[in-house]
Amino acid sequence: MRALSLGVLLVVLSGCALGCQRELPYQTSPEQPIVGYRIEGYVIDHLGVPLKGVRVGVWYDYEFVDTLRPPSSTFFVDDSTKNVLVRVLDHNQKVRAILLEGHSPVGPLEVEWGKRDSYGNLVPSGVYTVDFSQNGVHKASYTVLVDGAVTTVTDSLGYYAILDENLPIGFYPAPRYSSYDSQFTGNYSITSSITLELYLDIHRGTSVPVTKDQITRHDFVI
Repeated sequence: MRALSLGVLLVVLSGCALGCQRELPYQTSPEQPIVGYRIEGYVIDHLGVPLKGVRVGVWYDYEFVDTLRPPSSTFFVDDSTKNVLVRVLDHNQKVRAILLEGHSPVGPLEVEWGKRDSYGNLVPSGVYTVDFSQNGVHKASYTVLVDGAVTTVTDSLGYYAILDENLPIGFYPAPRYSSYDSQFTGNYSITSSITLELYLDIHRGTSVPVTKDQITRHDFVI
């Protein structure tokens, strides 16, 4: 379906306004059931030409829940002979980065994650876990919420997709902090209202409500 000719695509998209919901040749039929959440669409210019390489960021909306203190980013090493492993896991428990591996002196060990993967790339929006273990035994962890990050890039047809792993609707607790992550403001849950932002010379953003087990289709005309 992605091999659709440019000419046909232009006819289909012609005249579409920003955020329109017209029938488009998506890879997945809207009638086809999915598990979880998914947003997909096209980004075109006002002449109907697909825009390739447009970075799409994902922002979450939050609902306050409580002020219980979240787990600390400081772990405790109780035996310097044990192998310490600190990993970053994504929503699907896939390892995205190794922050520390080896031996460490007995005592507190503070590990802050810079929101980059093992290759030095910024990770997409989502929920991540910094996991601490000794000799292969899990000891503690804390959650990091990445918000507003570039999560996908449009292909040659202007097509983009935001996958379920980047749409952790209902996740709790999502700890939030004041500017510069200096002061804890409370725990929140992520709502079903997602903001998509196109990182262009002039940023374009819009709020998109999503529904579970259903593809949400949203298109941009620039």
